[in-house]
Amino acid sequence: MDMDFNIPDITENADKAAGGGKHRKPRRAGKIRLGDTIRSISKCYTATEEKKDEDRGITFYSLSEGEETFSFYGMDVSMIGVCIRHKKTAAIYMELPAKDRDTFIKSLEKSEGKGQDAAGMTIFADTVTSIFVTKPEKSDSVITIALMDSEEAKALSDNEAIAEEEEEKSKGLGHKIFKVYFNPIGRMSRKSYIPKMLGVGIPAAVLFAFTCIRPELFVGDLNPYIFTFLVVGTLCFISLISLGIRRLSDIGLSHLYYWLFFLILFAINQLGGDYLGSQVMATRVVAVIFLAAVVILAFFPGENKKNKYGPVPKD
Repeated sequence: MDMDFNIPDITENADKAAGGGKHRKPRRAGKIRLGDTIRSISKCYTATEEKKDEDRGITFYSLSEGEETFSFYGMDVSMIGVCIRHKKTAAIYMELPAKDRDTFIKSLEKSEGKGQDAAGMTIFADTVTSIFVTKPEKSDSVITIALMDSEEAKALSDNEAIAEEEEEKSKGLGHKIFKVYFNPIGRMSRKSYIPKMLGVGIPAAVLFAFTCIRPELFVGDLNPYIFTFLVVGTLCFISLISLGIRRLSDIGLSHLYYWLFFLILFAINQLGGDYLGSQVMATRVVAVIFLAAVVILAFFPGENKKNKYGPVPKD
C-alpha cells in the first residue's frame, strides 16, 4: 500500500501546469472530498491508522469495507487510504492496475493538459489541486494515484513550509487580524471577501446613516457619538481599504487603480463643496461612492490561476 511516497516540490510544476488544464481538477474521489474529517470518512469506510508522523503532523489511514471501485477520469479505481493533516483530508490515495496506467495518463492529459515527469511519478499540478500517478516497478501489478490539495502537497514535501505555518499560528489572534485587515498581501476570493466585507461594511454604513439622519447627535465637546464614530469608523474604513486591495489582487488588477480611485474621491471631496452646496454634502457623496465600490468588488470573478499577487486563494 504505497501512500507514504516522497512528494516532490510541486511549486514549479504547479506554475507551469496552471495554464495547461482546461478546468479545475475535481477535489473529490468517490465519496471522499479533500478537506473531509476522518469522522465523516468513517461513515463510508472503515478507517485503520497505518502510520503517524509526528514531525510533519500527519496520519495515514487505510480504508476498507466501503465502496470497492468508482470512476475517476473514466477509469475504475480502488480506494486504499487517506492522509490526514490538521484533522482534515490532505490527500486521497487510489489504486489502478499497472497495465491501465497509459490509458489513465492519456485520459488525464486530454482533460488537464500535459503532465510533468518526476522521479518515480507523473504529476498533474495546478495551484489548487494536484494528482500524482506513480510509475510501477517491474514487479508491481498496481500503481498508486494520489489526489492532493496543492498547498498541502507543498507542505508535505517541504518541512520548512510546515515550520513557517506553525510559526504563523503561534503568533496569535492579534497577528492574524493585523495580517487579514491591515496588511493586505495576496489575494482574496469572493467567497471569503463577502462575509468580511459585510462584517465591517455594515457597521460603517450604520454609523454613516446616523450622521445623515441624526446629525444633532454629533454636536458638542466630549461627545461619545463623535468618539465612537472616529474610532469604529476609522477601523472599518481601513479594513475596507485592505479588503478591497486584496480583492483587486484576486481580479488581477494593479493596486494603482485603487489609489487612482481614491484620488478621484479626494478631488470630489475638495471641489464638491462648490457644486454640491456644502463640504458636508461632498463628504457624504464620497462616502456613498466608496461603499458602493466596495460592494461592487464582490461581483467580479477572480483569476482561476496564479497571478503576480499570488496563487489562487482557497475558499
